[in-house]
Amino acid sequence: MIMKTTTLFAAALACLSAMTVQAHIGMKTPCARYHPAAGCPAPPSGQSIDYNINSPIGTHGSQNFPLCKHTVPYTKRTVYNAGQTINTAYSVGAPHGGGHCQWALSYDEGKTWVVIKTLIRDCLRNAGPDYTVPVQIPANAPSGKVTFMWLWNNAVGNRELYSNCADIEIKGTNGGSITGVAPLIANYGSSSVYIPEFSNGPDGREHFDKRKPVTIRVSGGNGPAPEPVTTQSTQPPKPTATPPYPPTTTTARPIPTDCPVAAAAETVYRTVYKTITITEAAQPTNA
Repeated sequence: MIMKTTTLFAAALACLSAMTVQAHIGMKTPCARYHPAAGCPAPPSGQSIDYNINSPIGTHGSQNFPLCKHTVPYTKRTVYNAGQTINTAYSVGAPHGGGHCQWALSYDEGKTWVVIKTLIRDCLRNAGPDYTVPVQIPANAPSGKVTFMWLWNNAVGNRELYSNCADIEIKGTNGGSITGVAPLIANYGSSSVYIPEFSNGPDGREHFDKRKPVTIRVSGGNGPAPEPVTTQSTQPPKPTATPPYPPTTTTARPIPTDCPVAAAAETVYRTVYKTITITEAAQPTNA
């Protein structure tokens, strides 16, 4: 009886995990850190797969996670050539009417960023499971280990910021620079820029016109990892929550019809799981 009920609970938990991933949106190509999508690398030592990868990192009232959501990089990186286009793809749950997206590069593990593409208003609008956005790496991008960041401010719903990062390696020039603008960090803590809902009215695009210019310079040579030099600081506002960051609160969603055991999941959790835990703990252990 315990084995059958445990199996039921595990199946229900798997369905609920799948439902969690379907909420909101996360970047899956290139593989965002700890994304559960097939083909993505295993998380580094001490980290675990993020089955809530699609959740926002914060709202205008709080910062729940740091930029990128996870700060420990993958040990395995996807290699791209300077000038190559990345067909970014997403695990889409709720597109929230689209919104504003930015894609940025960092050569110093997220301390400084330069935006390489911005899509105003229509990013992820009516997005489905096959939604992609082409993002070209600058042709003059220096070689090095790089963090590739995606940011999204949704149009409709809670005033949220979404962010995922992929760990890539760029094969380009031996040293050099990239010039662009620093990313706009909006709806991420009370001291950040506030962008209200914009289903039909003003969409706050004027804030993107005020982004500060930035140049990242990377030294050449075959020595240690290059140290970028920037003309502007691109750090986000000071967090309003002190790490460890609190868990993200998600809104309950309808149970999918293609997951027959999910309907019993809540009952299993409330009435069976605790019983199983107590009963199994009391079982004698064979020597």
